[in-house]
Amino acid sequence: MKFTMRFQAPTIKVQTWTTQMDRKLTTQLKKAATVWLNATVLLAIPVWSGASRGTFLKLAREINFPLTITGIKASAKGQIASGKGGPRLGFQKSTGEVSLGKSAGVYTFSYGTSLFRLVFNEYQDGNANKAAGGVYSSLKEPGPYNFQKIGQDAFEDFTRDAVELPSPWRSTVLKITRYRAG
Repeated sequence: MKFTMRFQAPTIKVQTWTTQMDRKLTTQLKKAATVWLNATVLLAIPVWSGASRGTFLKLAREINFPLTITGIKASAKGQIASGKGGPRLGFQKSTGEVSLGKSAGVYTFSYGTSLFRLVFNEYQDGNANKAAGGVYSSLKEPGPYNFQKIGQDAFEDFTRDAVELPSPWRSTVLKITRYRAG
């Protein structure tokens, strides 16, 4: 008695699927960073000299986010001219970068600042707390800004439903090999 077997074996084209994943995750990370910047910068950070918003410029450039800083108050012009304020100062006192899969499967964006007035107003009311040396005694929009929490909430809302990964079962990724034995 002779038996003939036919079967199919699926093989995933790993490189094709990895390329599709990279493309999708890169796009979604940039969108998530855009949502985070919109919520953080535009909703939570007021403009006086532009220094606080200037701290977000490095991250904005990394994701091609068109962050323009307008509405600088006339009273801040002297600080800007003396180099003690303005978007340039914020830019110098910040970090911002995007890491797109440099480590296998890790897609991140980061932001950091050492701009004292922004860090102080993130957690404190500059008008009520004189620990800032009286510099902030007449802010129209005193802290605490809580921009980190606002940005986190916006990021989590976006990522909760936003990322749909490519299926490895599509014909561009899946190769079916047919075997016959017997």
